[in-house]
Amino acid sequence: MTIHYDLYQPGTSWLHRLDPRSKMLIVACCSTCLLIMHNVWLLLGALCLTQAGLAIARVDPAKRAWVWKMLAPTMLMIAALWVIFYRGEGPLLFRLWFVQVTAINLAQGIAMALRIAALAFIIFLWLFTTDQGALVRGIVALGIPYTWGLTLAMALRYLPTMAGIFSMILEAQQARALDLESGGLIKRVRAYVPITVAMVITALRTADHLSRALESRALGAATPRTYLRALSLSRRDCVVSLAVVITTGLFLWARFALGVGVHPLHLWT
Repeated sequence: MTIHYDLYQPGTSWLHRLDPRSKMLIVACCSTCLLIMHNVWLLLGALCLTQAGLAIARVDPAKRAWVWKMLAPTMLMIAALWVIFYRGEGPLLFRLWFVQVTAINLAQGIAMALRIAALAFIIFLWLFTTDQGALVRGIVALGIPYTWGLTLAMALRYLPTMAGIFSMILEAQQARALDLESGGLIKRVRAYVPITVAMVITALRTADHLSRALESRALGAATPRTYLRALSLSRRDCVVSLAVVITTGLFLWARFALGVGVHPLHLWT
């Protein structure tokens, strides 16, 4: 399968062997720290740590490149819009028409883009190292209904699948001389009608097959569900979880007590 059809990559790294609940805790703690962090250097360091985690987990470089390809336009747009609409403090670096660029608003724009990238890579690191079965079991073990966990797992499974089908249909239509570039905006939008029709038909067919498969497996039956492999927290999971909680607590204290990460350019205020 290509990266468009499957996010999970089997492996034997310590990240793969962690309990899914421990990885959920890591994602929650890291996301909390990233959301209250405004310093461009700390966010850049966090992004580098996510790349190191992907390398440790031996995630395929093609998958990493695929994530960067998806994130790059959003990062550039966020950084540009922040510089355009938010006037920062400090001396003016240069002015372009009505856009006033200062060191502060430029750093804030870059910090916002880095935050989005770091958050995305934290989540993808979780998805790349956790198979769907373990993901559902971890969510159910936290007290969430099984159907909710299964819905999330199917969404994570089929959204990349539908993206791959869209690319396949797009290339097939272009091979049949479908022109998507020429003409005005309305003409280009209308050119996507054959692709949209094919996608809707494919989505309905997939939903019908999936519903029949779930019904044949008695999804929703009142009897308690059983699992072939039950989850259990190992010593490694406890140590990692404790270290993550302590580190997050120390960072929260440094953030609110010392002002670490508040200023976009200086490490503390």
